[in-house]
Amino acid sequence: MAEEFAGRLSIVTLNSDENPATTRRYQVMSLPTLLVFRHGEPVGSIVGSRPKNHLRQALARHLEG
Repeated sequence: MAEEFAGRLSIVTLNSDENPATTRRYQVMSLPTLLVFRHGEPVGSIVGSRPKNHLRQALARHLEG
């Protein structure tokens, strides 16, 4: 999906085992967790595995807002 949204948002991964401070900072309690940031601040999250179409729709809504 990174290619699909290229130029409109960045999709990155973080290894929670290697970055426990970041995981605590954003109160990630379950994996997988997708956090959506705008201007460096979290504006949404999706916890748990979801179908690709669900993720696509959720990201599109954040781009509209």
